[in-house]
Amino acid sequence: MSSWGNESNTEMQAPGLPEPVATELSLPHWQGCAEGKLLVQQCSDCNNYTFPPEPVCPHCLTNTLQWQASSGKGTLYSFSVVHRPQTPAFDPPYVVAIIALNEGWHMLSNIIDTDEKQLSIGQAVEVDFIKRGNSHLPCFKPVGT
Repeated sequence: MSSWGNESNTEMQAPGLPEPVATELSLPHWQGCAEGKLLVQQCSDCNNYTFPPEPVCPHCLTNTLQWQASSGKGTLYSFSVVHRPQTPAFDPPYVVAIIALNEGWHMLSNIIDTDEKQLSIGQAVEVDFIKRGNSHLPCFKPVGT
């Protein structure tokens, strides 16, 4: 069982764990996470999604990106189980994953609240927000857990 995903809220705020730093560009994303919404940029001209946040659309190079709410539902595109973390503040093992969101964009995140041996590529997942310090991190868990 992934210990990282099963930690208490107090453990998720343990000293030494990194916390995101919002920039002017990424602030709407992090504000959405605090409200339990997964926000992503979408181009008003070509309708493509962009994540991580960019100042211009990487698909058509216009500056018509707007923040949109994502369903937070998708599939497990790829994952890796980390047994040797970059810092001892993390309690291994934990799962780092690329999520293919239903709207057609990808996001790097963590899989929580599941046994990593039960994960499979293409598995349905949904977003869940984990509090860390003053931030809320968008993590994912298999649908139905």
